[in-house]
Amino acid sequence: MIVPDISNFLISRQIKAIESAVSKSGYTAVIFNTNEDPATERQAIRTAYGKRVDGILICPVQSFRGNNIAFLQKTGIPFVLFSRFFRDIDTDYVCSDDVKGGYIAAQYLIDRGCRSSLFVGAAGELECSEDRYAGVCRAFRYAGLHAPVLITADPKGGEGEAVADMYWRNRSGFDSMIIFSDIMAFDIEAAMLAKGYKSGNIPIISFDISHAFMRLPFPHVSVGMVDESLPEEAFAILLRRMNGDSGNRIHRLIDVEVREFH
Repeated sequence: MIVPDISNFLISRQIKAIESAVSKSGYTAVIFNTNEDPATERQAIRTAYGKRVDGILICPVQSFRGNNIAFLQKTGIPFVLFSRFFRDIDTDYVCSDDVKGGYIAAQYLIDRGCRSSLFVGAAGELECSEDRYAGVCRAFRYAGLHAPVLITADPKGGEGEAVADMYWRNRSGFDSMIIFSDIMAFDIEAAMLAKGYKSGNIPIISFDISHAFMRLPFPHVSVGMVDESLPEEAFAILLRRMNGDSGNRIHRLIDVEVREFH
């Protein structure tokens, strides 16, 4: 497995599920952490090739726009992308339906009277962030509303204070926020509370349904996959490729839903 950030709780859960599936099939999982660095990712691919691995599951770095995936294709190693994919590179992948996720997140707010949202996306050219914003814009457009203003922040968090200040300075222009991930949302909400901005009065929706996997002492609304089948499905496709299946590429999008946690 090649992953961009092993400390990310969502990726960690997926790694655990993949390790279980791999072990049940008689294989051993080796994990490479790239820290979202294209050079580290390429070295991981080289190392995997040198060790003659049977197959690779990869959640790719996207700031490099797929150059490492083209390199991986040349090695001949069977591989499947999970959680992220490239629209302009034909590969097997299993991901959440991020366009739909953005759409239903926006519709949730629109149905509750929101008309002018701020979208806080992930910096670094993540196509999943772009897809979520595309879905958000589609929902607002269908409702006859202007597309939300887009800003970006570090997906690992740490820029909550800057985003909170920006929102508060321009609060007359926004009535809600749609945020790329729960981690970013928690960072922003904590900053707003610390500054006395009363974030509880601001409708916020984000992604990853963190409350489903950990006990958190505050309410939240989040969008996430309807089940946890992504890791197993990705490995099942890889196993087929490792066993010689050279059929058409498989593009699997896991359905998503809005969940309220109180």
